[in-house]
Amino acid sequence: MGDIKVVPVIGGVVAALFLPLLIVLALVVVGLAGMDTAEAQCDPTGLTGKGNRQQAFNFFVSAGYSKEQAAGVVGNLITESSVEPALRQGDVPGTVTHPADMVDSPLGWGLVQWTPAGKLIEPARQAGVADATIESLEFQLDFLKDQLDGGGPVPEKVAGDKLKVATTVDEATFAFGYHFERFADRDDLAGANWAQRKADARTVLERYGDGASGGQCDGGIVETALALAWDTPGHGHDPKPAYAAAEAAYNGSKGYDELTDCGVFVATVMVMSGADKDYVRRLTSSQRAYVRGSPKYEVFEDLTNEGQLRPGDIFVHDGHTFIYTGNYTGGDGKTYNAASASLTEHVPEASRVYFSDSRGHYTVARRSDD
Repeated sequence: MGDIKVVPVIGGVVAALFLPLLIVLALVVVGLAGMDTAEAQCDPTGLTGKGNRQQAFNFFVSAGYSKEQAAGVVGNLITESSVEPALRQGDVPGTVTHPADMVDSPLGWGLVQWTPAGKLIEPARQAGVADATIESLEFQLDFLKDQLDGGGPVPEKVAGDKLKVATTVDEATFAFGYHFERFADRDDLAGANWAQRKADARTVLERYGDGASGGQCDGGIVETALALAWDTPGHGHDPKPAYAAAEAAYNGSKGYDELTDCGVFVATVMVMSGADKDYVRRLTSSQRAYVRGSPKYEVFEDLTNEGQLRPGDIFVHDGHTFIYTGNYTGGDGKTYNAASASLTEHVPEASRVYFSDSRGHYTVARRSDD
């Protein structure tokens, strides 16, 4: 990236940031006709989604980019690296080459095929980043976002500004490919290279613009919930920026205090994680009726202890809803096991499970395997 390449390109240029972004989202996953090599399980890192493509898509949406802009970036990454952070230019997707073997290479490497590879590796090492982190998807997405924002050791603000004014997926694909990747035949606007990038970007938008579908796992729900909610209580009306962006992108509810609405939070998690793109967007009574009537869920009406639960279970009654996550340690050192919002009271944040309250006993809905 940054330099016109005359070597047959699978690559371009990729980025890597120094401070992990508050969420990451990204998202590009299942499928694209077998193009993803890592989509069989939920990822344990801070990224959300299943597979590198879905995680990259969610990352950019959560960072404030439109779905069209995020898809345009990922469409380019598919051509550059198959969205594989340890892929060397010219290698078959699935091949891993570590930073130690690339730092002095003239070839491209990583998500955007930074060329030469040292453009990414050297400043990262100088900042004390371990090689295992440098070759990770999350680090490279953070680095790339930082470049587009005009920061870091290799700023690309012109490309970032062009991307941010794109309104269609084709415009976004062009903006990122032409101004960031700068591949050798970029001026052949009618050529096969552009056609492939745009086709991949459109497919990404179609598949993941409303959340992913197919073979999910409970971890995707939990990871997304924890990424969007604060890990301590007491945040009032101050949402994580990542949640504000995700709510707008994956839910879209407007009107009365939507960022503190418990039902909006649960629905946003279900759609963004890919667990259920059809989940009712708001109103707990409607959500309760939905899970009770949907074959996607196993429903329990009389659970009474945590030993009966699985992470990812949804608690809902006519008045409140939240997500059981399993135990985790918050930033205050205390243990929590749920994430929830509360209308007019607080945005999504750490909480604890309870099976009934003044409004009655909770229905527990568990996403069934497809």
